[in-house]
Amino acid sequence: MKLCDRSYYFGNDNEKIFIQEWGDLDKPVFFLVHGFPGCSEHGKLVSTSPISESFRLIAIDRPGYGKSMPQKDLTFLKFAQQIKNLFVEQRIDKFSIISVSGGAPYALAVAYLMKEQVLKLTSLGGIAPLTFKNFKYMNRIQKRTWLAQQLIPDPVLHFGVNRVWEKGLDKIEETLFTEMDGFSEPDKQVFKHAEIQEVLVEATTLALKQGPAGVLRDIKIFAKDWGFPLSEVTCPVTLWHGGLDDVVHPRFAQDMQSYLPKATLNFIEHEGHYSILLNCRDQILSDLLPTV
Repeated sequence: MKLCDRSYYFGNDNEKIFIQEWGDLDKPVFFLVHGFPGCSEHGKLVSTSPISESFRLIAIDRPGYGKSMPQKDLTFLKFAQQIKNLFVEQRIDKFSIISVSGGAPYALAVAYLMKEQVLKLTSLGGIAPLTFKNFKYMNRIQKRTWLAQQLIPDPVLHFGVNRVWEKGLDKIEETLFTEMDGFSEPDKQVFKHAEIQEVLVEATTLALKQGPAGVLRDIKIFAKDWGFPLSEVTCPVTLWHGGLDDVVHPRFAQDMQSYLPKATLNFIEHEGHYSILLNCRDQILSDLLPTV
């Protein structure tokens, strides 16, 4: 897998965000927002595309994941403001966004705050607001997350997650690839590729190495009001979703399409949650490139 061309930190001492970049500085900018959990290492899977020389990829570790510092009072809009500050410093006026799974609300907040700068947003297997209405479409982990946020006091929730953390970080590879009965068949096939396994294990290990702060923050804000109106995300949005996605139910993509004024749903019946990025990667990236 291709190493990044540039890596650096951005932000003040209490809010440093780690960033990796691939590609020439004068190319169209794609901003990658990883999922839950994840980190900027997922950029490696994008940077190996045969059309990667056509764009500049900027990937970050969201606060609390990888090498980015946890932020106790993080919100989606606060994250978006930090990205706005980063792009002002980098003198990036126009860009497109790629979001994956749980990265969707963070990416949409950036698109909301930076309406004049965001050309297009693509969301892969993205979540929608978690509500009682769509509770029945949540998987087991999402239901537990939603109920935990609604019913369990924060100190108790933090204590429980930390106890689980202490026992499992050194078994990530076994957890990801040994017990695969819960994954769709397309995802199982993707996981069999040695290079993809290597990137996913490395990315997950790095994402969670500093502790559960990122996971806990996501649990806290996923299940609450996102803090901005989706109806005011005015850039074109393409929602890519696999019909066999058993991590984020296809109903979430349908919900999101109804919330966004310029959303198109690309429903790929034979793809899963992880396989859609790998098997449709070049089509997804090509869709973001500016037309001549």
